[in-house]
Amino acid sequence: MVRILTIILLLATLLPAAAAQESEGIQESRFLGDRFSIRLIGGLVALRTDVAAGRNLQALIDLEDVLGFDERISTLGLESSYRLTPNRRHAIHFRYANFDRKASAVIEGSVPILDLEFVGAVSSKFVNQMAMLEYQYSFINNGKTEAGISSGLAFYKYELALAGEVVLDGNPDRTEFRTENVDIVAPVPVFGFFINQALRKNLILEINTSFIDLAFGDDNGRIFSTWASLTWFFSPHIGVGAGLSGSDIAYENDGPKKLKIKLRQSAINANVTFVF
Repeated sequence: MVRILTIILLLATLLPAAAAQESEGIQESRFLGDRFSIRLIGGLVALRTDVAAGRNLQALIDLEDVLGFDERISTLGLESSYRLTPNRRHAIHFRYANFDRKASAVIEGSVPILDLEFVGAVSSKFVNQMAMLEYQYSFINNGKTEAGISSGLAFYKYELALAGEVVLDGNPDRTEFRTENVDIVAPVPVFGFFINQALRKNLILEINTSFIDLAFGDDNGRIFSTWASLTWFFSPHIGVGAGLSGSDIAYENDGPKKLKIKLRQSAINANVTFVF
């Protein structure tokens, strides 16, 4: 709630000044004045992940500590936006990110997951992907300051796969090799705020946040994500930048899939942006 109030106050501060500037005429700048943009993003990401799968969704497993998943990874992502109207108030924005990981570990004791007890050496994979398509409306875009709201649909794909020995009939002396997995694609409505500010004509600061509190059918979840970047356009069509991002996700499906995830991510990003 504090984060949301901070964003609202920031919007309230910037919008009146931006409106005054707009009445004085358009000041063109890169990105805010361009119709189409595409951005390639590379990031160094820190992750903490707890997962439960099967009938007991309270038995969360720390993937990094128990199954040996890396806490820090490098990843690539993609963003693109297209301004639908000449006044640059309406836009479609697309975003994709992939945080897939694989791991192997020798378990101390046993790990209860997927209604089984895994023991000994276990190989595992955790698929963590996000694609988002949203509509953005700018309350103001005078070529120097842009601020508005966004809404759309995000698709979160999660999959946990494990391969190793499992205990049979509760007897640790009887085991067999199993490969098990559970996967889900969760469509989630999202809502957010964004502010873009041209500090100079070719130096653009972007701040974006999105959130959802979902309770629908078998799906329950809470998602909060935010990111900020600073991009310098050294040519009319190409810019380079850096930024920070973070997200806090809690998701549970108590239907046939029976999967619960708590995920915290933070990243340092670099980007190359093309505008036209």
